[in-house]
Amino acid sequence: KSAAIFWKYRRPRWLHTSFRSVMLPSSILSIPAILQSATGSGPSMPVAFVQETAARMSPVRCCGRCGLHAARGAGGPGLRHTAGVAAAAGRSAAAPSPLASGLFLPATAAAAAVALGVRGRQRGKRASVLTRAADSGSGSVSSSSSSLPVSPATSPPSVRDSVVKIFVTKQRFSMTVPWQTIQVESSSGSGSFIRRRGSPTVAPPAADAEQGDPPYWQFSSIEHAIPEATGDLVLTAAHVVADARDVRVQLLSATGGSTEKYVARVIAVSHDSDLALLEISDVRCFCNSEVMPIFGPKELPEVQSRVQVMGFPVGGDYLSITEGVLSRVEVVEYCHSRRPAMALTVDAAINAGNSGGPVVDPITGRMVAVAHQKVVAYGVENQGQCVPPCLIWRFLHGQSNGKCLRLPSIGTYIQHLESPAHAEMLGLKEGEVGALVREVYRLPGEGPGALRMGDVLLKMGRHDVDNFGTVKLLGHRVALSAVQDLLYMGDKVPITVMREGKVTLLEAELGEPKSLVPRTLYKDSNIARPSFFIFGGLVFVPLTADFLGEAWPNAEDRPPHLMDLYYRGSVGEHLREVVVLLSILADDVNAGHGTGYVGCPIVDSVGDTKVMDLPHLVSLLEEAKRKEDYVQLEVTMSSGPYTMILKSADLPEADARIQELYQLPCLASVER
Repeated sequence: KSAAIFWKYRRPRWLHTSFRSVMLPSSILSIPAILQSATGSGPSMPVAFVQETAARMSPVRCCGRCGLHAARGAGGPGLRHTAGVAAAAGRSAAAPSPLASGLFLPATAAAAAVALGVRGRQRGKRASVLTRAADSGSGSVSSSSSSLPVSPATSPPSVRDSVVKIFVTKQRFSMTVPWQTIQVESSSGSGSFIRRRGSPTVAPPAADAEQGDPPYWQFSSIEHAIPEATGDLVLTAAHVVADARDVRVQLLSATGGSTEKYVARVIAVSHDSDLALLEISDVRCFCNSEVMPIFGPKELPEVQSRVQVMGFPVGGDYLSITEGVLSRVEVVEYCHSRRPAMALTVDAAINAGNSGGPVVDPITGRMVAVAHQKVVAYGVENQGQCVPPCLIWRFLHGQSNGKCLRLPSIGTYIQHLESPAHAEMLGLKEGEVGALVREVYRLPGEGPGALRMGDVLLKMGRHDVDNFGTVKLLGHRVALSAVQDLLYMGDKVPITVMREGKVTLLEAELGEPKSLVPRTLYKDSNIARPSFFIFGGLVFVPLTADFLGEAWPNAEDRPPHLMDLYYRGSVGEHLREVVVLLSILADDVNAGHGTGYVGCPIVDSVGDTKVMDLPHLVSLLEEAKRKEDYVQLEVTMSSGPYTMILKSADLPEADARIQELYQLPCLASVER
């Protein structure tokens, strides 16, 4: 159809009005030669017409319906620039077409697609004509054929052979009935084969620790990060295998791949950065596959670079490849861990089942990132997000060196310093920039940290901090937290601050995040186990993001007094976590205080002693039961304070009765 359109409407006026967003340079003059070389006995086009058309053309637009855009920007290992088109134009008419197989178009349309295969450059950048070299799997083109095979942008077969489908059987604990598990679920995801067992180890290069560089910063080989491997290793997303009871992988994408599913074992997981590592013991799984190379820890593709998302999304059993561009690089919230971290945003389709699959540079065949989530909101389209290579290398190096894989925190709240008057008051001179340390969080028992409230943060490691609390990292302006996320808990990072008008050099130690409401229960485990304590029929649990999400799936329904703690609460000297009264199991011992859900009041104190966390509450209640005639519990409802009284003498018998009546396997997940 496209050939007929191109042949019928061959006046330059048509070219002016029907194409879209492709700029053609003078190389379009090579169309006649390409047509002659690409079509054996197909129809020819007058050379004079094409030359006249090319000479008179202004910006040309592709209609989007003809399929000519299929060859535009077809990169990959076979990428060729204008010189490649000129060489193709010089071939004789009897020579076979250099185009690869895959997408079949009419002969003249295919030739036009090559000629129009121009990747437009915005903002005045030089345009170049792109074409694909022959795929190793393509056959020769017969001179009598009426169709010419044209390859879409694909990655090397060896790269596609490294992508696996992951089958997971999982069972999660209930957050609202914490002594029970919910029904068994099955799901699937994707992954990449990155390390073969027994491959030789390579001594890693050293990093510049004095400048705050992470230890893996100079790595270039997967063997640098993982010196030894007893089995074949697959990289995937943490949420794909979270709460997994059984994991198996299938290599349907490989050439001659088998439908057999091989048992895999989760050997490392970082829920904060949504990454997991699987080990496959069966030697048959990857016997015919090559490992997928990864971008270096200091490498990032440029914005608008083409990328391909590979995986096994729902709707099919075989490998799916979607293509788009890198849209931006910034710090976003990871929905699995509810924690901000650096991510790449791409406009290639990422759907359920793509999670854990590679995002690949089609030119080099290397993994750019790991696909893990997409933005779903009204008016938002084509915003998929991926874990960048710097966090991948951090994860791989950390798991092989016994590091804590959770992302660290410097324990401060940063305020922007846009106000010139505010900056001047703090001692900053004209042209100096920085961010104000507004609050410093310390866990109970921790000593004073290096930073103080009122410091102006000027530099972290080798990265200058601007007035918005951002730094330039890997060529992109991102939030300051991206720098600390490259390191590990316990690492020390050099910091420069303005303190009382003087520039001061400090060394800060990175520790655990100081959120009062934990963003995830997984931490270092692959199973999220909720804590609970039942006392006189009162069910106590810590306030967590997992609990809020399960109890009230719609965020608008969540109690305001709990959400205020979620967003603004922070640990302090006398508070480690918030304990709430989840429900009341009705019995004579607690009569008069309500039954079932009672609004999730916050537990403040037992008697006159403030509650620090759930283990502290357990000890206070047990002590009060032994020493006092009545146990007095102070809670805060959404409507105000409330006092609950339980008779100590009735509690032992009541606990046994309640456990039998409500079929409870135990009364506590913590030590009593």
